[in-house]
Amino acid sequence: MDTSIQFFLHDVKALLQLDLLKKEESLQRGERFNMFEILGVAHYELLHSKIIASILDPNGSHGQYDTFLKLFISVIGDAIDLDTKTAVVETEVTTEEGRIDILITDNENKSIIIENKLYASDQPEQLIRYDRYAKKNRRNHSIYYLSLFRAKASENSAKDVEYYTISYAENIISWLKLCIKECAAKPLIRETLIQYLNHLKVLTNQDMDTQNEEHLLKLMADNADAVAVICNNQDKYKQFVYESYVKPAFESFGKDNDLEFVESNLFSNHGERGFYFRKKEWMVSAIWVYTERAGEWDFHWGVSNYCGDQMNVVQSKLDSLNNQPTNGWPYGWEYLPLYRNWDMNTLSAMVKGDYAQTIIKKVSQILEEIVTRKLPMP
Repeated sequence: MDTSIQFFLHDVKALLQLDLLKKEESLQRGERFNMFEILGVAHYELLHSKIIASILDPNGSHGQYDTFLKLFISVIGDAIDLDTKTAVVETEVTTEEGRIDILITDNENKSIIIENKLYASDQPEQLIRYDRYAKKNRRNHSIYYLSLFRAKASENSAKDVEYYTISYAENIISWLKLCIKECAAKPLIRETLIQYLNHLKVLTNQDMDTQNEEHLLKLMADNADAVAVICNNQDKYKQFVYESYVKPAFESFGKDNDLEFVESNLFSNHGERGFYFRKKEWMVSAIWVYTERAGEWDFHWGVSNYCGDQMNVVQSKLDSLNNQPTNGWPYGWEYLPLYRNWDMNTLSAMVKGDYAQTIIKKVSQILEEIVTRKLPMP
């Protein structure tokens, strides 16, 4: 290995150890205590919608009137000149065109519609339907598509609809910082906002101490050639980590539990792919970890077929899966609450063994529930 890469990695490791030390010191001071994390808010879009709406609400219990809503509009931009003083903020608004996550309406019937897509996938024609509803019922409106990292809505959801993309990683975090600054002399509000901000930093991989982050970026710039070599080998690294740390654990688990472990088009970057576990007596059934996205993104798990046919069973949701059954997933399904995407944090979890253990635990839960409830696996 090039000595420059070795020195660079050594410096980065030392920096990470320093960051861990600072986090431990922060933990001992009680600064990492976070009610949002304790309550399991992380992966539930409805809870995030309610939290955001409660901060935006000019009539909210925070008592800051439209201050936070004004700051929010200053961050995302206001395409319709909403009157913040008369605005009403609602969540889970049921309409003839579907349920809107966050709806903000002023006394002139101008509205901001926010579709919150933390982890769930788009519903058929979702933004199209919201746009149709707003054109019929509102004087003027703008639609914002909120995701962790500024993703775009699917073509099916948003074809020919004018909408704006915003993100937790950028817009919501920037907005919360402004709100915290505004409430510097109001400790109860300030500390609650800080806890939510810190929670979102963890969800968006921004949990490194600011000073250490700046140091890391400087290290990367000073070692640009080494960084280029590392980045250019990300795909190879991903496959190496999976083959070296994950696959052997799954094969061992399968062998110990009389399950066949099968890969399906992993790393092909096209088509449906993932891996599954199955009993030999199951003709078309399998417990899948599956994605349709290129680059190993958006993995979800559940029970489905493995040979191209639908399972001929009565739909019945498993307790261990959050989302309701569909034709393709007759016992329910859900996105992986951890490791949904094979990013660098997931690869780190693979090396440590956490990824494999998470998958194995879920497969075991599903299998136990199938056996206990005597659900058919044709």
